[in-house]
Amino acid sequence: MSKDGSRPDELAVGFAQLTAVVLPTCDVENSLRDIAVITSRMLTGRPTVGVTLDRGAATVTVTSADAHTMLSGEIERTARLGPGGETLLTARSVTVRDVRTERRWGEYPARMLAHGVRSIHFEPLLTGDDPIGALSLYSESADGFDTHARETIALAGLHTGMLLSAALHTAHQTELTVQLQSALASRSVIDQALGMVMAQRRCGRDHAFSVLSTISQHRNVKLVDIAVEVIRAVTGSPPAPTHFDPPGPHDPAARGFRPGA
Repeated sequence: MSKDGSRPDELAVGFAQLTAVVLPTCDVENSLRDIAVITSRMLTGRPTVGVTLDRGAATVTVTSADAHTMLSGEIERTARLGPGGETLLTARSVTVRDVRTERRWGEYPARMLAHGVRSIHFEPLLTGDDPIGALSLYSESADGFDTHARETIALAGLHTGMLLSAALHTAHQTELTVQLQSALASRSVIDQALGMVMAQRRCGRDHAFSVLSTISQHRNVKLVDIAVEVIRAVTGSPPAPTHFDPPGPHDPAARGFRPGA
């Protein structure tokens, strides 16, 4: 058993659960509550845990299931205030040993005390040196997070930060892939429609494109939607969906191949 009361096997299970929850997901925000619950279970006393993900203009905060509604709402409202704001700004952990004697951050300590919170700890979630969020932990006891508890929290924060960073990167790449596939599918539909206009009017590609563009502008309808109408009018059916094969192990792109390399 570790000095903060957490058994090594509990910590190992917790880290494994965090990995299983975060790494495979493309919906990072929906995994935050699981992160909060797992982190709480890793610590003696099962403190209330909040997880904040800072997405620039938008900040998302969720709490572990044990937090009552009013405390959960207060945690979400104050994620960027008080010690939470300091952690996100400085990328450093912040501990409030007793909110009754805390004089920093204006009304924040009194607001947390009103919800039965006596001590608080914020731990940054980092990607490199930059914070992407924070773990926040709340205890009903003063000095609820001793040195060894904070060491465990720091390990959980380090592990979670790396996992979230990888998951956010994967989600971003997935979004880019979807956008690219959508663009390619639209181009394929437009190319089909251009071919039909060229055949009907016996004109070149540029003239056919001008025809479709003019219709698009006059009707204030997207070019791809005009193309769909053309295909449906000529064939009697909508365009067939474009199929994309995922890159396989023998695909040069999957091996990081670059022309001329």
